[in-house]
Amino acid sequence: MDHPKDLTPASKPSRNRVTKASCNTVAARWNLKILRALESTLKKDPEADIARLLPSTYSGQLQSLKSPETKPKPSFPSNDIRSRLDATAQSAIIFDLSSELEDLRSGRDLSEALVDSLAEGEVLYESAWAASVMVFRISENIVVKVTDEASAMTEHRTLSYLRERLPDFPAPRPHGVVRLDTYFLLFSTFIQGVDLEKVWPQLDEGQKLAVSSQLDSLFSQLRALPFPDDTPLGGIQGDGCKDCRRGVRVSSEAIMDVGQFEDFIFAGLNAASSLYADFLRSLMPLSSVCVFTHGDLRPANIIVDTGDDGTWKVVAVIDWESSGFYPEYWECVKMTNNLTPRDQFDWYRYLPKSLAPHRYAIQWLVDRLRDRSMVNS
Repeated sequence: MDHPKDLTPASKPSRNRVTKASCNTVAARWNLKILRALESTLKKDPEADIARLLPSTYSGQLQSLKSPETKPKPSFPSNDIRSRLDATAQSAIIFDLSSELEDLRSGRDLSEALVDSLAEGEVLYESAWAASVMVFRISENIVVKVTDEASAMTEHRTLSYLRERLPDFPAPRPHGVVRLDTYFLLFSTFIQGVDLEKVWPQLDEGQKLAVSSQLDSLFSQLRALPFPDDTPLGGIQGDGCKDCRRGVRVSSEAIMDVGQFEDFIFAGLNAASSLYADFLRSLMPLSSVCVFTHGDLRPANIIVDTGDDGTWKVVAVIDWESSGFYPEYWECVKMTNNLTPRDQFDWYRYLPKSLAPHRYAIQWLVDRLRDRSMVNS
């Protein structure tokens, strides 16, 4: 007599097989993150009290991650930085978070709070390069720029420097920097307004002149900040000098004067012979003056708003990642790098007087000859 076939579903494990636990669940990955942190601490102090090292919210957090009701991870396109972030990745506070930002965290695990805030945030800016730089508004008063380490460090240090040395200058207030996996998150104040690039075509002659005059006054104050003796050029606290043509070049050694800065700049002229580079260099006027420089002044980085009387006012200058102490002509050179022979954007007719190319005509023209095809540098 034939015996009936086993009708047990194939998905059900037999009694003599062991079901393997998954290491890819959210709860499992969070446990691994905690374990790595414990291992790091115990290497430094093998006798540390492990019970005290665990977060006070550990059990509750683990249970919430194991719950089937855990909120599913939102889906973002591949060119959105948020598609690459992991709430279980390691994070670290690089510059202290403001009390406002700590309130947003609400005692949650830092990585989880960051990923959640970005997922719910409003996208204010995304770079043309996929998953390179994005800016989000995560609360009524705070924005976060997700970027690389060098950019985040330079910008935060400059915002802190301006807050201390030039507190009335309209720049965002820094709220801290966090590293999340390989990304750096720079938090700063949200400034209500619109970027000048959007409204410029709507302005009449008088309004354009008024905005230019405001910028001239503001940058005269910025350029009046004293350059300390024996201080390297470039970003605050030794961040180095940057040349952003065709990618970002950062000086590997401290640059202490204008001559060394021009050595660095002309060394990047790879498409020309050394004779041509030396010839151009010989045309540069001798100068020793260095001033504080934004490094990327253009309408998209200028926030304006209308006052009670209907006039346009500059309320913020943003995006300070290329800032620092540079030769006095550098702002002028950088401010016009996007100007092309066929350009019709008349912003270039209204450049602030203290920065205009006619003040540094030779340096400006030599820089144009250095690289005739410069775009967005």
